[in-house]
Amino acid sequence: MKRIDDKIIEIEKKEKASRWLYYVIIAGVLGFLYFASTTRKEMDLKDVEITDLKIMQSKIYKDLDSVNKHNLQLYTDLKNSLRPEEYWDHIRVENTVEGYIGFITNDWGIDKVEFLPKAYNRLMDNKSETEADGYEGWIFVGRKNAANEYNSGNSDGEKVIKIVYRSEDDENITDSEPKIGDIVQLVSKRNRITYSRKDKVGKRGYRNELGFRNKTKAIVVDTHPDPNSAEFYVKLKYY
Repeated sequence: MKRIDDKIIEIEKKEKASRWLYYVIIAGVLGFLYFASTTRKEMDLKDVEITDLKIMQSKIYKDLDSVNKHNLQLYTDLKNSLRPEEYWDHIRVENTVEGYIGFITNDWGIDKVEFLPKAYNRLMDNKSETEADGYEGWIFVGRKNAANEYNSGNSDGEKVIKIVYRSEDDENITDSEPKIGDIVQLVSKRNRITYSRKDKVGKRGYRNELGFRNKTKAIVVDTHPDPNSAEFYVKLKYY
């Protein structure tokens, strides 16, 4: 499995490198435009036109474009070398909440459609012998008013989570009412304590030992609108 781990890490590195090289190219072109424009003004070359063709024929553009294309090709070759079934087998054997969530949410372009239901099933599995390695607990995430309208965060407007992935292709899901199967991310500025029971959220004696860490992701496995208040709780599996 070490080889696959290294390959996944390399894909992530190439993906980040590709984004940075894109920014470098844009900065280089803008710098070239500024330089050419300034030089033209100083020399008062009214008959010289700076065209897209001339920019694309410039040495700086060609050099940057060549480097970017080379890096993107390496990234594409590496990505394509990791077959969907090979990737899934690695995640399945690893059997962690973090691994399954990463499998569902990453955007490397690997065709995972066949294996997504299996990843969800593993995350929802509570059998001791097959359950994914991770943690679970209840947290407060929002409120529902008398009209059954959900508002994300507390009464001061401070958000606790944002929804980053939903299996249905819904729009504007970020602050919508969480559903079972949603992948969420903690956005508050501090880690969150989770609780072992939905009716004991906020009670010191029911705190879990390890809480939900800032900026990490989790999957919603249950929801609980408190019938005695406006508070809305979700049960998460997290890492």
